[in-house]
Amino acid sequence: MPAVDGLCRWTGLSPSDIDGVAVDIGPGLFTGLRVGLATAGAIAIARGLPAVGVSSLEALAHPHRHRRGLVAAIVDARRGEVYWALYRGDGNVLKELRPPAVATPEHVAGELATLSPAPLAVGDGAWRYREPFEAVGAHSAGPADRWPSPAVIAELGAGRLAEDRLAGGRQGGEGPPELPAPLYLRQADVRIGWDQIGGRVGPARAGGADWAPLGTKLGP
Repeated sequence: MPAVDGLCRWTGLSPSDIDGVAVDIGPGLFTGLRVGLATAGAIAIARGLPAVGVSSLEALAHPHRHRRGLVAAIVDARRGEVYWALYRGDGNVLKELRPPAVATPEHVAGELATLSPAPLAVGDGAWRYREPFEAVGAHSAGPADRWPSPAVIAELGAGRLAEDRLAGGRQGGEGPPELPAPLYLRQADVRIGWDQIGGRVGPARAGGADWAPLGTKLGP
């Protein structure tokens, strides 16, 4: 929120000038997604504004829509995996050919090897694993294309908000806004797994096995 406040001060705008909210819904790292979505939701609810979500993969590919050919947006998912999606640009707009998915870099490289013409690979995952992707003919974008641009999120979001208005979608001030949901493609890296770990303090499982109330000493 201090960054949002600073941006408003820098541009000479105020919260009353905002008429819609756009937010990156992922896929990406869980903590960043939750913070971003919570912030966007707080602004939308407080101001009664419509809110839309934009995929980080689409945001990465969008700046290359004027390039005729294939664009593979690839985000580093950690743990030796990537999030990716495939798009085709016709010189004006992008068309999604393969929806967002999670896979190993080797699997993605195998998919890219079957494509013609060779795709342009963008995103921090494309940069980190550029060697296997380039080995199958993919072209790696530069370091400037590693992360989604907030300006692109705003551009795509503004277009969707305009489409919603033309279609008679919910307007700001007409009740609680419908908030965007995160695009999760796998489970969190860190999670409470009481059902998977025996002997830990937590909710009782069926039959009460391996469960102890709070304050119980577990083990020696």
